[in-house]
Amino acid sequence: MPVDRERRSTLSTFVVRLWCEPEDGRGRWCGQVQRLQSGEHTTFSDEASLLSFIRRWVQMPEGEEQSASFEGEA
Repeated sequence: MPVDRERRSTLSTFVVRLWCEPEDGRGRWCGQVQRLQSGEHTTFSDEASLLSFIRRWVQMPEGEEQSASFEGEA
């Protein structure tokens, strides 16, 4: 299904899996994110990559992004 058609939906469900990979004696967090409606998934090693994937379906009108918050956030 094309992404443009799916953007009209008001529901997007994502599963995020995180794991720690050893690197230079320290751990490095990596993960995988999957959108359940389409089955599309990607791996990521930083927050920006995770958010970039999610933003493909969860976009707010310009100007509202900075002021928006999730229910329960202070």
